[in-house]
Amino acid sequence: MSDELQTVENERRYIARELHDGVAQTTQQLILQASLCRKLLERRRLEMLADELADMEVRAQHASNQVRELMADLRPPLIQPDAPFVEWIRAELDVHLTRGGPPAEFELQTQETVPNLSTPVRLALMRILQEALLNARKHAAARKITVTLTLGGHALHLIVADDGQGFSTSELRARPPERGGAGLTSMRARALALGGEFKIQTAPGQGTRIEASVPIK
Repeated sequence: MSDELQTVENERRYIARELHDGVAQTTQQLILQASLCRKLLERRRLEMLADELADMEVRAQHASNQVRELMADLRPPLIQPDAPFVEWIRAELDVHLTRGGPPAEFELQTQETVPNLSTPVRLALMRILQEALLNARKHAAARKITVTLTLGGHALHLIVADDGQGFSTSELRARPPERGGAGLTSMRARALALGGEFKIQTAPGQGTRIEASVPIK
């Protein structure tokens, strides 16, 4: 399978996993609560019914937020297309914080001006950043994230490092795609499709460091 087709397939798996783990489970809980509310109403347990309805309202709002976040992740970043790439990164970090992510710092480690990037390169790097931040929020239990952008060797390097719990890459590779790991595969495919490289350093208890490098003119 080509890198492009593999990326599309990984995106489909990502959407399916997010819908299953998020919206589908929340919806199932709402169905069960609705059944309980009907029984409470029949028994005139109005005080308990009021409590359950209040909880259902919270769950419904949570499901709505999950859908909105998923839709936002699938759209291009809400920033001017010709804005400097560092502004794209800062905007995405703001989104990360509004979603309850751990504190994230951005470091630009170069004295050179970051060149204007083509749209495919910008979007590919942003998708890699989004996925890395999402993984840190959902799985890493990190207290801090550092995003670094550097220039060197005719390449642009995007690095996302966290101090979370890390994981075993061999165990992750052994899982079926629908049980996790599609995000990392998608990040790698995006970098390779641009003629770049993708590296990951992690181990249980050692945090995670992801680096995507793409050639630039």
